[in-house]
Amino acid sequence: MPSSSKCPLARRRDGAIFSACAVLLVALLCAGLTSGVHHGLAGLFAASDLALDEAKGGSQRKILFPDATSFEAQTAPAVDGLNSVYRSDTGAWVFDVTSAQGYHGDVELMVGINADGTVAGIQVVAEDETDGIGTNALSEEYFGGFTGVLPTGELTVEEAGAGQVHVDAVSGATFTSRAVVDCLNIAFSAYAQMGGN
Repeated sequence: MPSSSKCPLARRRDGAIFSACAVLLVALLCAGLTSGVHHGLAGLFAASDLALDEAKGGSQRKILFPDATSFEAQTAPAVDGLNSVYRSDTGAWVFDVTSAQGYHGDVELMVGINADGTVAGIQVVAEDETDGIGTNALSEEYFGGFTGVLPTGELTVEEAGAGQVHVDAVSGATFTSRAVVDCLNIAFSAYAQMGGN
């Protein structure tokens, strides 16, 4: 005859209560371990993400200015759509800008401005435009039309008003062309606020 002094859990070791308690205990241990590892490595993950973003951006800045040996982050003015500003050791500027005027949403570009104040080039950072239509305005051919332009006056694909300069949109890609022009205008505004032409 079994002793009645045993704990109910011990008497039901093969039962549902024992199984539920064991699973709960293991789940709590796993949650605690996961939380501890996450907390301990959060800084490393953030630093790794930052280094990866910087490496990606650094390679695009290097494409814009291959003669530059270093780029230093600058304190960016408060301009809507401006993500970051870098200055190269050659005196050139790189503006990372985002326009919400694309056909499928945001278009993020890097706009390079030479030390003499002219547009050096444009690099695509991120976009979700329609292949073969909107992406036609994100081509080297379209970007090349802005090379050498001085950042004075507001660019527009519409009819130019006072203080505006008309630029042609790519046929069939008006929204994306507008996003490119908007990105350039954001860069021009930031450049002016940072002491440019």
